Amino acid sequence: MNQKDKQTELQIMIAELSQLHKKSIELLQKTKDPDKMLDSLLAEYERRLTDLSGAQLDEKPANISDLMEREKVKALLMYSQLAEVLRDNAEMQLQLKSRNQELDNLYQKMSDNNENLKQLNAYYLNMLGFVSHELRSPLVSILGFAELLEEGYLGKLNVEQLNGVQVITRVSRNLIDMIKNYLDLSKIENGELLIHWQEIDVDKDLLQPVLTELTGQLSLKDMKIDQKSAATKEHMGLVGDLDLLKVVFTNVFSNAVKYGKPHSTISYEVEELEDGYLFSIKNTGCGISKKRIETIFDKFSQGANKDPNLPRGTGLGLFNTKCIIKAHDGNIWAQSEAKKWFKISFKLPRNPRREKTKVDMTSSEKMPH
Repeated sequence: MNQKDKQTELQIMIAELSQLHKKSIELLQKTKDPDKMLDSLLAEYERRLTDLSGAQLDEKPANISDLMEREKVKALLMYSQLAEVLRDNAEMQLQLKSRNQELDNLYQKMSDNNENLKQLNAYYLNMLGFVSHELRSPLVSILGFAELLEEGYLGKLNVEQLNGVQVITRVSRNLIDMIKNYLDLSKIENGELLIHWQEIDVDKDLLQPVLTELTGQLSLKDMKIDQKSAATKEHMGLVGDLDLLKVVFTNVFSNAVKYGKPHSTISYEVEELEDGYLFSIKNTGCGISKKRIETIFDKFSQGANKDPNLPRGTGLGLFNTKCIIKAHDGNIWAQSEAKKWFKISFKLPRNPRREKTKVDMTSSEKMPH
């Protein structure tokens, strides 16, 4: 075989190898069994190596023929290595495809579960709102008559009778507060707690009515409220929803009375800020540990009430309060020293953005202070 024929044979071999490489990739992309296909391709590469004359790669080629044989061997080795890489890539692709399918299945399952939970939550809220509304009216009547008995308007009571009526009054008042919180939660989650913006005189419209309502609770525990600094200003004005902000002040002050130490004083301060007011209410009493203080604004949290001797609430008062304050572009936080004191502070701007028309659940986010 002359030199020209050998070169032609080499060109043919290179062309065959190139075609084999392209065909290998095409087959691997189409096959349903990559492992079996790769085994077949490797067998083909091995067969072609066997067909060669067996040039030694570690010896210096004696002539052009040996050099051509060596290059053919190198080319086949290169394509054999490429086939191994293709096998590894195919296996990796199969693993990724399997993992993606698992993730897709898991996502679909979670999506279905989430939809079911939404439906259950909607049923729960509707039932909660209905039951709470139906219970509230008779409880208000019970409380009203109990207060008439307690004040002696329906006749004089002896000591035992008076103690019994006071128990009815206290329990009825606690149940009504719980129902209010459940109703507010139902409205918040259903997007039904609407905001009616208006000009508010903080002292006249908010503080004095709320503190007047707390007179009975304060009297039962022989407690008083000490108003300090800016709380005595003649006029503190801001824009907000009067009824919703009453809920805020009532919840915070009620907590101070409920968990405060009997015969103690609740301190209340207002600081005038550049764009609003900072309110602080502090009571002496059981307090709360630093570990649990971040959870007291969570839904159904009982973080401030672990003592079985203290009244048990719904765990919704501060959650609802936080939702309302956030809807007014404000924020709220708590500070405490366990077994000594507990303090809640919140900021309200004078002129909040009035884009919102209802209280929503975005208040579940952490609020800086």
